[in-house]
Amino acid sequence: MKRLLFFLAILSIFIAACSPQEDPAASKLDIIPFIRVYQGDSTTVLLSDLFYADSYESISFQSDDAFRVCYDSVNASITIHASAPPRTVALLPFTFKNTEYVIPLKIESRINKTFVYRPKNTPEVITVFGSFNNWNRHDIFMEDINHNGMYTADVQFDPGRYEYKFYVDGQEFLDPNNPDSLPNGLGGFNSILSVDPSFPGKEPFIFPDKIGPRENGRIDLHYIIDRGDFQDPLNKTHIIALFDNYRISEKNVMILDDANKVIVSLSPREIYLDGLHRVRCVLANSHVRSNVVEFYLKDGEPLPLKNEKLVWNDAIIYSLMVDRFFNGDPENDDPVEHPQLADRANFQGGDLAGIMEKIGDGYFNRLGVNTLWISPIQETTDKAFRETPEPHRWYTGYHGYWPVHPRNVEPRFGTSELLKELIQKAHKNGLWVLKDFVSNHVHQEHPYFQEHSDWFGQLELPDGRMNLRLWDEHRLTTWFDPYLPSYDFEGSPEALETVTNDAVWWLDNYPFDGFRHDAVKHVPNKFWRELTRKIRQNFPSRDLYQIGETFGDYDLVSSYVTNGQLNAQFNFNLYWPARMTFVTDSSDFKNLDREMKRTLEYYGQLHVMANMMDSHDQPRFAAYADGDLRWDENAAEAGWERNIQVDHPRTYKLINLYMNYLLTIPGIPIIYYGDEIGMTGAADPDNRRMMRWGKNVKEVEKELRMQISRLIDIRNTHSALRYGVLYTVKADPVTYAYLRRDLQETLLVVNYRSDSEGMITIDLPPQLKMQQAQSLYGSDLVTMKDNTLTIRSKPLQGHILLLK
Repeated sequence: MKRLLFFLAILSIFIAACSPQEDPAASKLDIIPFIRVYQGDSTTVLLSDLFYADSYESISFQSDDAFRVCYDSVNASITIHASAPPRTVALLPFTFKNTEYVIPLKIESRINKTFVYRPKNTPEVITVFGSFNNWNRHDIFMEDINHNGMYTADVQFDPGRYEYKFYVDGQEFLDPNNPDSLPNGLGGFNSILSVDPSFPGKEPFIFPDKIGPRENGRIDLHYIIDRGDFQDPLNKTHIIALFDNYRISEKNVMILDDANKVIVSLSPREIYLDGLHRVRCVLANSHVRSNVVEFYLKDGEPLPLKNEKLVWNDAIIYSLMVDRFFNGDPENDDPVEHPQLADRANFQGGDLAGIMEKIGDGYFNRLGVNTLWISPIQETTDKAFRETPEPHRWYTGYHGYWPVHPRNVEPRFGTSELLKELIQKAHKNGLWVLKDFVSNHVHQEHPYFQEHSDWFGQLELPDGRMNLRLWDEHRLTTWFDPYLPSYDFEGSPEALETVTNDAVWWLDNYPFDGFRHDAVKHVPNKFWRELTRKIRQNFPSRDLYQIGETFGDYDLVSSYVTNGQLNAQFNFNLYWPARMTFVTDSSDFKNLDREMKRTLEYYGQLHVMANMMDSHDQPRFAAYADGDLRWDENAAEAGWERNIQVDHPRTYKLINLYMNYLLTIPGIPIIYYGDEIGMTGAADPDNRRMMRWGKNVKEVEKELRMQISRLIDIRNTHSALRYGVLYTVKADPVTYAYLRRDLQETLLVVNYRSDSEGMITIDLPPQLKMQQAQSLYGSDLVTMKDNTLTIRSKPLQGHILLLK
């Protein structure tokens, strides 16, 4: 008995020594993402973007042969200079509050491309602009260096696909030497540039395999490696494994004899840490690296395979416009009266009571979504205003993006008390709620503009032009319209302090679960850093999600996605090619797959960026799928000029196919209200029609809603669709197929975009040794032999299979 008591005492001391109590900072530090740095260049990062802390004192950094690091204690930042390529992945060690951590680095090499253009006449100004510089026409100037009439500009690129044009004395031109072009959705075309990776072969890939039982105080994590064209003999130095922000020792890495299996062992220190943690693993040498495979551990176990909402990766967002969703209280209807105001640009009666009614009757639960993004509910103007661009139509603030008060609820939508009831009712029904917050601008009737006009940018530029809708040239100060003044947060610390306090006030007075932020790229990073600092300081125990809206290239979009700013943004860079690929017969899924890989490279496997089919700012997918909109026309006018309706059953099949894709890829899917019944529409306000209910929903639309609900249920049920790696097994003109795999399961997703029935043959990675396929969605006509799977597919059909 004494021996047993002595053993238990020693064991308790051992566990205590390995528990979080030994290292309080360990359980509080944010997971630091991989930072992209470029060979021969310097990258500066604020410490607040890496992890949140009340103070960054007692911190130090170490350099090595792959990089030099300089710490600026005044600005709490580090500058990393990456040297010539000894590695494609490196770890930057640092010590904070007497605890050692690492910052993981991806060391990139950019590829130079030279643009060449010969204008007809000698221009005053000629530039190249495109998706790589956020369409700024006054950024990359071309020069006639050899004085031969040939203007050139060198631009450094990451691998990817880019759109561009030349800008010559105020006019835009396609590249006459490049036959590849793409409609731009504004009535014109853009030239296309494809930049291939510097590594010529197939990159290696790591699959999660399984988690072993606890034995001898350890847990073994098993991985399977597809080496691709990774030529080096595999050794432990090639495997970089992290537990949160710690390097897992090479002593805990085992490479099995066949060199395509790796075991990483977690020691008692990691096993006994309570709460949510992340394990990451990557294979790298000096020329190429694999994907970064990652997964969550909760209390020492992988997240469970069940319908349980634990992290924001589990979210499925339903986006709704309050005024256009459902009229639950006709007593508060109050449309604006104006002789030139069209009904579609006026208030139509939707309100908070209507949303509450749909929560109560179980609509969202039956559909399967678990998060509501509600359009702005702050008080708006009760007048109509004329839009500046031709044809100068009149609009109201029905959408909520013209606030006239920082903290009042719009009376047409409801009351403060009703808003609180709505959120509480949503929570009781398992729904998170996001508030749409407008920080870039106000309406001219807003008291902030009336009393503090110096908080706002100037409408007239020094050169005499009006600073209207210059989205990229004057990104941080441009106005939408003369009656919508934009803040100048760079020039007014008082405005920044006040508006961030307003955001905190909404969280303090209403139990929202986060924000959707409007027009993020038009607001400086310092605003988002200050807002997030205040949120972390005031609500340390609330897991609040912040997602922003930015149209721009990967560098611009990702510059706002940090631990010190936003959790995510809408992934428009994946949305554009996805929408066109699923609708256009001449498109190829290879282009979409290239963009998918780029998304994962930038944001990681467990990112919470948002994917969508539609949004309140874009023409609906159905309008293109049904042939009502052309890619080369101005969609803004189409909704006013003709009555756009879904006329072809094929359109509903295409929507269902797109949803098969949307609900099976990494990131958070967004269902824009009406997507589930195939609503159509051109650009706004045509894409913001009143939601249809009851007898106004056709049978074919009810069937679509049921199919989408089935797909949502599959995503909610299968963890691999929310947390797993994505591995492409087929991408051609009509088929996009990929595996989703985590420690619990392997799923195969097939998107077949052909109008003919077909036999789809897919070669699976032989290392996975899959032997059986069970259809979860789509065709049951599946055969499997020698790692080759064959599906007989109907036209425009999506498939999801569970592989074993």
